[in-house]
Amino acid sequence: MRARQIGNFVMLCLFFSPFLLAEQVDDLYRGQVQVANQTSMAQQQGVRDALRQVLIKLTGNSQILRSPKVDGLMSQVDDYVAAVGYTALARDPASISRANIGLEVNFSHTALDQFVRTQKLPVLPSNRPLMLIWMISDDPQLGRQFINPQQTPQIAELVAHKLQQRGIPFIFPSYDLEDRITLTENDAWKMDANAIAEASQRYQSDVWLLLRFYTTSSGDVRGSWLYQASGERKLGDARAASVEGFVPLSLDRIADEIAGYFAYVPQSMHNQFEVAVDGVSDYTIYRALTSQIEQLELVKNLQLISVEGNKLALAVEVEGSIELFYQALMRSGYLRAAQPTQEFDSGLLYLNWAAQ
Repeated sequence: MRARQIGNFVMLCLFFSPFLLAEQVDDLYRGQVQVANQTSMAQQQGVRDALRQVLIKLTGNSQILRSPKVDGLMSQVDDYVAAVGYTALARDPASISRANIGLEVNFSHTALDQFVRTQKLPVLPSNRPLMLIWMISDDPQLGRQFINPQQTPQIAELVAHKLQQRGIPFIFPSYDLEDRITLTENDAWKMDANAIAEASQRYQSDVWLLLRFYTTSSGDVRGSWLYQASGERKLGDARAASVEGFVPLSLDRIADEIAGYFAYVPQSMHNQFEVAVDGVSDYTIYRALTSQIEQLELVKNLQLISVEGNKLALAVEVEGSIELFYQALMRSGYLRAAQPTQEFDSGLLYLNWAAQ
């Protein structure tokens, strides 16, 4: 059994390996939850739980369920369901339940999008920031040591389970010789921001996070974290009765904060601006470029203005800010800035096609 769990986790690590860097999240409208059995009552509760999970993924905010705006949604949940099915589900490592019956619910994209926009709830786009996660613990017997997914798969599974629930793409460091030279255990424990930032550069993530924790003499787990997102660094802390409680609690708080940098609230008035792109040498690149732009949720309209050689100009209309649109394009990896700084107030972005 343990060999199977480790094997499954190795596959999970491969999925989130730094060589893939997949940041487009495709299952935002699918919820998967544990249910006690396959009775009608259990299914109804499971569908509601799955909808709560999906709402958190879509908005990036675990506190969204407290909003009065979602009360009506829960009373009409059947109107938003597209398909329901059962599946064998790996046990939640933070749950004491032994049930492994999974209820998988697919919700209507159109219906949920309409609800979110009508209620003006925040939207965390599917092109999401990649998070690099450093973890270190202070053990009374072993001392300070990094949490390595291969050596401590149980803790790494807690991270994977929570961030999959939140729809947040992530990677763990390699913890190879280069990492250990650049970021020592002592520097990590001290949360030396410059050392963490330097060690994180090789992974090219949008966000880096260091999470540290220890167990007190009373058995409680206390910890703190430092992360960098959109050029800003923030500290936080939490405590829980166990590691199984501390890790999900901390990641929920961190994910909520980080989502604030990338989410937007749909507006009835849209921003319109022009995007100038150089390096569009053929029709294949043109289609790839427009596809990358059109798939962004905040984009409402896209039109070609002009073509001159390898340069083209596009008129773009978005329901968020120009800055969020620009950040989303930079995260895609297909485009890069054509100049050191962008004057967002000018209503014009200058970009180069970077994909090979």
